[in-house]
Amino acid sequence: MNKSSTFIALLVFSCLHFSYAEQVPWKVWKKNSAQSVSYRPALINNQIDKKLIEIKASTTVNSTMSGFLLFLQDVNNTQHWLVNASESKIIQRHSTEESSFYIKLTQLWPLRPRILILNSTYWQNDDLSIEIKLTDADPISLEETTSVTIEHLAEFLQVKTHSAHWKIRPKLSEGEGNKVSIEYVFIADGHGDTPKWLADHLALKSIWKSMRNIRRQLPQEKWQQKTIKGITELSVIPSTSKP
Repeated sequence: MNKSSTFIALLVFSCLHFSYAEQVPWKVWKKNSAQSVSYRPALINNQIDKKLIEIKASTTVNSTMSGFLLFLQDVNNTQHWLVNASESKIIQRHSTEESSFYIKLTQLWPLRPRILILNSTYWQNDDLSIEIKLTDADPISLEETTSVTIEHLAEFLQVKTHSAHWKIRPKLSEGEGNKVSIEYVFIADGHGDTPKWLADHLALKSIWKSMRNIRRQLPQEKWQQKTIKGITELSVIPSTSKP
């Protein structure tokens, strides 16, 4: 395929996704004044997949941009906020912005334990928002290039991540410290023979609790006092005293 054909294909693919986003609304699963979780049918390879749903979770929390990134990268803390996570470990750091890691998910009766094996890449946009893209990693390829071995891998079903994307936006806040809005959108297939209604319910319930945990824990974390080189923060507006 030449460059012109590739560009046209990418343009058509982008238009299809834009059209889908415009035409298929999100259905609110749960919402309160602090956070929300919504879902809709999953679009995979330009086709609606009736077996899966796309989930969007959002919240606003007191945090710096660097604080959130460092919180997310602290794999020793993952099991304290991510529901059902039992173990997390960095497999390989490719650069400051890119890494490979795994997360083991505890067994829930009657389900087999699952494992996420992912590549993570983040970047900051001109508007200061940060995006994090997660894609599936091949455990065999990773083991060939690193000394880290995932113990008892055969006992876990590997979750297929069709898409997973964080977007963090800084928010103007007068006299209240740094605030960020967090949005996480993903499509994941846990495999196995779990009934769809149960898989959907567990996924929605888990991300709701996980976002709640982030909202409660993130402002208190040690990472709020640290910065990441190259990450620009939005300045806090000084509060003005009334005459």
